[in-house]
Amino acid sequence: MSLKSFDDFCARMINNDPVSEKEVYDERQNMIRTQLTKRALWLFVITSGINLIIMECGPQWCESWVLSTAFFGAVAHLYWTAANIKHGSLFGLHGTTPIVSQIGFLFGEGLFIPILILTDDSNTDVAANFFIRNGMVSEYFMWVLDSALLLAAGIVMAVSVRNYKKKEKESSDTDKV
Repeated sequence: MSLKSFDDFCARMINNDPVSEKEVYDERQNMIRTQLTKRALWLFVITSGINLIIMECGPQWCESWVLSTAFFGAVAHLYWTAANIKHGSLFGLHGTTPIVSQIGFLFGEGLFIPILILTDDSNTDVAANFFIRNGMVSEYFMWVLDSALLLAAGIVMAVSVRNYKKKEKESSDTDKV
Protein backbone atom coordinates (compact mmCIF):
# COMPACT_ATOMS: atom_id res chain seq x y z
CA MET A 1 0.00 0.00 0.00
CA SER A 2 1.47 3.34 -0.96
CA LEU A 3 1.76 6.21 1.50
CA LYS A 4 -1.01 8.17 -0.25
CA SER A 5 -3.42 5.24 -0.18
CA PHE A 6 -2.51 4.63 3.47
CA ASP A 7 -3.33 8.28 4.24
CA ASP A 8 -6.66 7.91 2.45
CA PHE A 9 -7.33 4.73 4.39
CA CYS A 10 -6.59 6.44 7.73
CA ALA A 11 -8.73 9.45 6.77
CA ARG A 12 -11.68 7.16 6.02
CA MET A 13 -11.27 5.46 9.38
CA ILE A 14 -11.10 8.79 11.26
CA ASN A 15 -14.14 10.18 9.43
CA ASN A 16 -16.11 7.01 10.19
CA ASP A 17 -16.50 6.29 6.49
CA PRO A 18 -17.23 2.68 5.68
CA VAL A 19 -14.03 0.64 5.72
CA SER A 20 -14.17 -3.05 4.96
CA GLU A 21 -12.77 -5.52 7.46
CA LYS A 22 -10.62 -6.97 4.71
CA GLU A 23 -8.86 -3.64 4.22
CA VAL A 24 -8.10 -3.36 7.93
CA TYR A 25 -6.94 -6.97 8.03
CA ASP A 26 -4.75 -6.50 4.94
CA GLU A 27 -3.20 -3.33 6.35
CA ARG A 28 -2.38 -5.15 9.60
CA GLN A 29 -0.80 -7.99 7.63
CA ASN A 30 1.25 -5.55 5.54
CA MET A 31 2.59 -3.89 8.68
CA ILE A 32 3.51 -7.24 10.27
CA ARG A 33 5.10 -8.47 7.04
CA THR A 34 7.15 -5.27 6.79
CA GLN A 35 8.42 -5.67 10.35
CA LEU A 36 9.33 -9.31 9.75
CA THR A 37 11.09 -8.40 6.51
CA LYS A 38 13.16 -5.80 8.36
CA ARG A 39 14.09 -8.40 11.00
CA ALA A 40 15.07 -10.95 8.35
CA LEU A 41 17.18 -8.37 6.52
CA TRP A 42 18.91 -7.38 9.76
CA LEU A 43 19.54 -11.06 10.49
CA PHE A 44 21.14 -11.42 7.06
CA VAL A 45 23.19 -8.23 7.33
CA ILE A 46 24.53 -8.98 10.81
CA THR A 47 25.38 -12.63 10.16
CA SER A 48 26.93 -11.83 6.78
CA GLY A 49 28.97 -9.02 8.32
CA ILE A 50 30.28 -11.27 11.07
CA ASN A 51 31.00 -13.94 8.48
CA LEU A 52 32.96 -11.52 6.30
CA ILE A 53 34.99 -10.30 9.26
CA ILE A 54 35.81 -13.89 10.23
CA MET A 55 36.66 -14.82 6.65
CA GLU A 56 38.89 -11.75 6.23
CA CYS A 57 40.61 -11.58 9.62
CA GLY A 58 40.32 -15.06 11.03
CA PRO A 59 40.49 -18.55 9.67
CA GLN A 60 38.63 -18.90 6.40
CA TRP A 61 36.09 -21.62 7.18
CA CYS A 62 34.54 -21.99 3.72
CA GLU A 63 36.07 -22.20 0.25
CA SER A 64 33.64 -19.70 -1.21
CA TRP A 65 32.84 -16.30 0.25
CA VAL A 66 29.74 -16.02 -1.90
CA LEU A 67 28.30 -19.38 -0.88
CA SER A 68 28.91 -18.71 2.80
CA THR A 69 27.01 -15.44 2.42
CA ALA A 70 24.28 -17.23 0.44
CA PHE A 71 23.93 -19.63 3.37
CA PHE A 72 23.03 -16.75 5.68
CA GLY A 73 20.62 -15.42 3.05
CA ALA A 74 18.88 -18.80 2.92
CA VAL A 75 18.67 -18.89 6.72
CA ALA A 76 17.16 -15.38 6.75
CA HIS A 77 14.62 -16.39 4.08
CA LEU A 78 13.65 -19.49 6.05
CA TYR A 79 13.24 -17.32 9.17
CA TRP A 80 11.08 -14.84 7.22
CA THR A 81 8.87 -17.64 5.94
CA ALA A 82 8.41 -19.27 9.34
CA ALA A 83 7.77 -15.97 11.11
CA ASN A 84 5.17 -14.89 8.55
CA ILE A 85 3.39 -18.23 8.88
CA LYS A 86 3.47 -17.95 12.67
CA HIS A 87 2.01 -14.44 12.62
CA GLY A 88 -0.51 -15.24 9.88
CA SER A 89 0.80 -12.58 7.54
CA LEU A 90 2.08 -14.69 4.64
CA PHE A 91 -1.12 -14.25 2.65
CA GLY A 92 -2.93 -10.97 2.10
CA LEU A 93 -6.00 -9.88 0.17
CA HIS A 94 -4.48 -11.30 -3.00
CA GLY A 95 -4.51 -14.78 -1.50
CA THR A 96 -1.80 -17.22 -2.44
CA THR A 97 -0.98 -15.84 -5.91
CA PRO A 98 2.24 -13.93 -5.00
CA ILE A 99 3.58 -16.81 -2.92
CA VAL A 100 3.02 -19.52 -5.55
CA SER A 101 5.57 -17.98 -7.92
CA GLN A 102 8.07 -17.76 -5.08
CA ILE A 103 7.47 -21.44 -4.30
CA GLY A 104 8.27 -22.32 -7.91
CA PHE A 105 11.55 -20.43 -7.73
CA LEU A 106 12.51 -22.06 -4.43
CA PHE A 107 11.70 -25.55 -5.67
CA GLY A 108 13.57 -24.91 -8.92
CA GLU A 109 16.71 -23.72 -7.22
CA GLY A 110 16.48 -26.22 -4.39
CA LEU A 111 16.24 -29.19 -6.76
CA PHE A 112 18.11 -28.09 -9.87
CA ILE A 113 21.33 -26.62 -8.45
CA PRO A 114 22.46 -29.70 -6.46
CA ILE A 115 21.73 -31.97 -9.41
CA LEU A 116 23.73 -29.67 -11.67
CA ILE A 117 26.67 -29.52 -9.27
CA LEU A 118 26.76 -33.22 -8.41
CA THR A 119 26.54 -34.37 -12.03
CA ASP A 120 29.37 -32.09 -13.17
CA ASP A 121 31.86 -34.27 -15.09
CA SER A 122 34.56 -31.60 -15.29
CA ASN A 123 35.45 -31.98 -11.64
CA THR A 124 36.20 -35.54 -10.56
CA ASP A 125 36.97 -34.83 -6.90
CA VAL A 126 33.37 -34.02 -5.93
CA ALA A 127 32.81 -37.36 -4.21
CA ALA A 128 36.24 -37.47 -2.56
CA ASN A 129 36.11 -33.93 -1.17
CA PHE A 130 32.40 -33.32 -0.78
CA PHE A 131 32.41 -32.10 2.86
CA ILE A 132 35.93 -30.80 3.50
CA ARG A 133 38.54 -29.66 1.01
CA ASN A 134 41.83 -27.91 1.86
CA GLY A 135 40.80 -27.69 5.53
CA MET A 136 37.64 -25.71 4.74
CA VAL A 137 34.00 -26.51 4.12
CA SER A 138 33.71 -27.54 0.48
CA GLU A 139 31.84 -25.33 -1.97
CA TYR A 140 29.92 -28.41 -3.14
CA PHE A 141 28.60 -29.01 0.35
CA MET A 142 27.67 -25.32 0.71
CA TRP A 143 25.77 -25.41 -2.61
CA VAL A 144 23.79 -28.41 -1.46
CA LEU A 145 23.22 -26.93 2.01
CA ASP A 146 22.05 -23.58 0.59
CA SER A 147 19.76 -25.35 -1.85
CA ALA A 148 18.38 -27.59 0.91
CA LEU A 149 17.49 -24.55 3.03
CA LEU A 150 15.73 -22.87 0.10
CA LEU A 151 13.93 -26.11 -0.71
CA ALA A 152 12.84 -26.35 2.94
CA ALA A 153 11.44 -22.82 2.74
CA GLY A 154 9.59 -23.79 -0.45
CA ILE A 155 8.14 -26.91 1.18
CA VAL A 156 7.01 -24.94 4.23
CA MET A 157 5.36 -22.37 1.94
CA ALA A 158 3.68 -25.07 -0.17
CA VAL A 159 2.25 -26.76 2.91
CA SER A 160 1.08 -23.39 4.19
CA VAL A 161 -0.63 -22.62 0.85
CA ARG A 162 -2.34 -26.01 0.91
CA ASN A 163 -3.57 -25.47 4.47
CA TYR A 164 -4.72 -21.92 3.64
CA LYS A 165 -6.71 -23.10 0.64
CA LYS A 166 -8.18 -25.95 2.68
CA LYS A 167 -9.34 -23.53 5.43
CA GLU A 168 -10.67 -21.12 2.81
CA LYS A 169 -12.68 -23.90 1.19
CA GLU A 170 -14.03 -25.10 4.54
CA SER A 171 -15.08 -21.58 5.52
CA SER A 172 -16.82 -21.07 2.18
CA ASP A 173 -18.60 -24.42 2.61
CA THR A 174 -19.84 -23.45 6.10
CA ASP A 175 -21.00 -20.06 4.80
CA LYS A 176 -23.18 -21.79 2.19
CA VAL A 177 -24.91 -23.96 4.79
